[in-house]
Amino acid sequence: MSDAQFNVVFNGVLDGFDADQVQRDFAQLFSLDTEKVARIFAAGHATLKSAVSEAVANQYIARLAAIGVKAIADVQVATEPTLSLQVDTDVATAPAAAVAPAASTVQEKELRFEFFGKGVEYFKIWIVNILLTIVTLGIYSAWAKVRNLQYFYGNTRLNNASFEYTAKPLQILKGRIIAMVFLVAYSVLSHTSPMLALAMLAILLIALPWVVVMSLRFNARYSSYRNISFKFHGGVWAACKAYVLWPLAGVFTLGILMPFAWKKQTEYIVNNHSYGQTPLSFDVNIGEYFKMLLIIIGGSVVFFVVYLLVIGGGAAAASLAGGNGAFLALMIPMLLLYLAFYLVIGSYVTVTMANIQYNHTRLAEHRFSANWHTLSYLKLLFVNTLLILITLGLYIPFAKVRTAAYKAEHTQLIAGGDLDNFVAAEKEQTNSLAEGVNDLFAMDISI
Repeated sequence: MSDAQFNVVFNGVLDGFDADQVQRDFAQLFSLDTEKVARIFAAGHATLKSAVSEAVANQYIARLAAIGVKAIADVQVATEPTLSLQVDTDVATAPAAAVAPAASTVQEKELRFEFFGKGVEYFKIWIVNILLTIVTLGIYSAWAKVRNLQYFYGNTRLNNASFEYTAKPLQILKGRIIAMVFLVAYSVLSHTSPMLALAMLAILLIALPWVVVMSLRFNARYSSYRNISFKFHGGVWAACKAYVLWPLAGVFTLGILMPFAWKKQTEYIVNNHSYGQTPLSFDVNIGEYFKMLLIIIGGSVVFFVVYLLVIGGGAAAASLAGGNGAFLALMIPMLLLYLAFYLVIGSYVTVTMANIQYNHTRLAEHRFSANWHTLSYLKLLFVNTLLILITLGLYIPFAKVRTAAYKAEHTQLIAGGDLDNFVAAEKEQTNSLAEGVNDLFAMDISI
């Protein structure tokens, strides 16, 4: 069967994907109008590519699966009119590795992220952004966001190439104007008609997942590396399940199901992103999250037992002494200890979440790696917080630069092959996807 020829056949929508969203992604991917896409999906069965090898057919199937399209490979038994995606065989090889990376003798190469931003440089941008935002009553905030992101993207490099943020301020300003109008209307109604204000709040809560999804799509679309944009394909209902239903299940089960919520949220973010046409993938054993939960619970129990014993002992000593001076003197360091505990827990959760996410994320034959450490991140967080308080907030831009530098220093891409060739192939694939796609409608779709 090594010489057998296969047809790639459209066969519907994969389970777990929203059909309308899949059609929109299909239309966007191949630059088709909605009417033509509707014809393909209504047919339910259409030959997309004919007379290809089994390996190439599987590569087509993997590419389509990334956006939720179900396709199958049928052995070609006779010549028949077919539709054609017109995708080069060599280009089609990239997505297959994202679904099932094949064993390779290519030696892995560690590529470190680098951040070249300087605190003084960013401080100038940051202070100007604040002043102009105040002077323009918030209008300049859209330009401020773009300048901020362009600075951090442009100063983050991987394999001697920088990331880019290409959104236009006016695109952001439109959304902020709508949000401001909604906020003003809600503020007015809260004083004149509480019931209408409550209704507006309910609408906002219902629409919040949609807003989050649109924001993720926007940011991905205008984020790029080597002139190839990222994409986000997540749907609203999937976001509701990951960020509303699963956390509620965790709360109602007293935290037992919370690790599943964390995993679902990371899966939603990572698995719905792609670099060009190649999807990222995240897969981890749920035990990693349960281990984190147990450490959080154990640390919290130990801390609060000791904390309450010390507080109780201090209160008893103050009562025997007949005054509150000793007790008040004890409360100050105990309050500081309480805040320190939350800094430690916060650092541990941030570091563990980052390590789990990066160490189990792949991009085709490439994978990510992270070695964040709780103590070093805690030191960073403590120093940043202390200096921000001492300088009344003026240290914020320096803190952001130090944090970005830490993340870059402790995060790597482990290239499973030549990254330059991968990027070149991705460019060719992205640019060629639309070529010849309109040939799909040169003849009626066979059903």
